[in-house]
Amino acid sequence: MNTLREDSLPWYKQFWPWFLILLPLSVVVASIITFLIAQGNPPSLVQSDYYKEGLAINASKQLEEKALRLGVSAVVSVNSTALTVHLNAPKVQPSHLIVALRHPTLEQYDQTLNLVKIANGIYQTPFKLPKQGKWYIYITPPNNHWKISRTSTLTTP
Repeated sequence: MNTLREDSLPWYKQFWPWFLILLPLSVVVASIITFLIAQGNPPSLVQSDYYKEGLAINASKQLEEKALRLGVSAVVSVNSTALTVHLNAPKVQPSHLIVALRHPTLEQYDQTLNLVKIANGIYQTPFKLPKQGKWYIYITPPNNHWKISRTSTLTTP
């Protein structure tokens, strides 16, 4: 009596070898697809000249310290049609302000706005918030003698 069973089918006609081959092969195909997607949609660099920006940090800190010495502070508010800055600056009242809004990750939303003085310490410009969320806000006068830097979450009512 013969108890050994011999398969008469060759290996390439059996299920298990193909199953074991397809597992790593599917990982290779998924990796290639992931690579192609990453190459087609590269992440944007928020600051393309980051080295130059890094060197300018000390100058920026000096402008921020000057704003503190002058007692300059600001409150930024956004509604559906305008951006308003209430400037508390006892020693300086510029004719207009420059406000730079920088999104932390999406460079296409970055904006630089020129706000005109509408009343004592109140500056405003027409504005529609392109994306709600976290923003870096930089406020400077036209002569660039001081600077206020803040991080804020902007939303429209």
